[in-house]
Amino acid sequence: MEILRDAGLSGLIAGDRLETLASGFEFTEGPLWLPDGSILVQDIKAEKTHRIHPDRSVTLFRDRNGAANGQTFAIDGGIVFCEQTGRRFSRMALDGSGYGTVVETWEGKRLNSPNDVVCRSDGLVYFTDPPYGVKPEDKEISFQGVFRWDPSAHPGSRLTKLLDDFEKPNGLALSPDEKTLYVCDTARYHVRAFRVLADGGLEEGSGRTFAELDPGENGGPDGIKVDLAGRVYVAVALGIWAFEPDGRLLGIVPTPKRPSNLNWGDADGRGLIITAVDAVHHVRFREPGLTPVFAPKG
Repeated sequence: MEILRDAGLSGLIAGDRLETLASGFEFTEGPLWLPDGSILVQDIKAEKTHRIHPDRSVTLFRDRNGAANGQTFAIDGGIVFCEQTGRRFSRMALDGSGYGTVVETWEGKRLNSPNDVVCRSDGLVYFTDPPYGVKPEDKEISFQGVFRWDPSAHPGSRLTKLLDDFEKPNGLALSPDEKTLYVCDTARYHVRAFRVLADGGLEEGSGRTFAELDPGENGGPDGIKVDLAGRVYVAVALGIWAFEPDGRLLGIVPTPKRPSNLNWGDADGRGLIITAVDAVHHVRFREPGLTPVFAPKG
């Protein structure tokens, strides 16, 4: 595996190749590693959630899932996820039962098309709301924003708009100390960073461009994750772009097709799972990534 634009990334890679775990999907997204070694992965165009087992067999986990996209573990022990065409933020138990809507409106208006999600260690949830899954004539919210969901707040005040100046907000991630929120803007080919306040809000005027992407072909930043050292990994055309915490590009893990999302897995958190169009890939790192804060223990 030849690292593109290598400026130190090759030294972090433990494996010598990108391994394909499963293929034959329509469009993969939202990988989530479970403690039994299996992986939940969304197939957006088919509106199905599949489970890739440790022996590489694939079974259907959920059908007609509203084109579920990004997903993660929640403070209540379940899984929360974004529905692209369902236009809602939802939850379910680890076994897929107990499905229900968490929120689908803001100030009485239907959400556009929730895309990706990350949880803070106190249970606060952040998610993006681009326009991908809604027809222009059906949009009720004029902006493409970033929201915060507080499950402990009064029911009428749980959802808060944090940002409204994105063109196509997509993946988002918190730094290891939870003091920085990274948000991808796919249409503008950059990643922005914001200082997070103690109450979960964002410091006014703190937004800055963390990284600008120049893949030389179509495919702006989509999913994003960080590792325990604070490095930032972004799914962009060409592959997974890795950055130092100061924004310096370390290199690109090439993928056969444009990647959509990524997540850390394996029992030691050193396996990077990558969704890329019709396939799901895996590569081992020497240092651990930042796994979801509420990931169940094996």
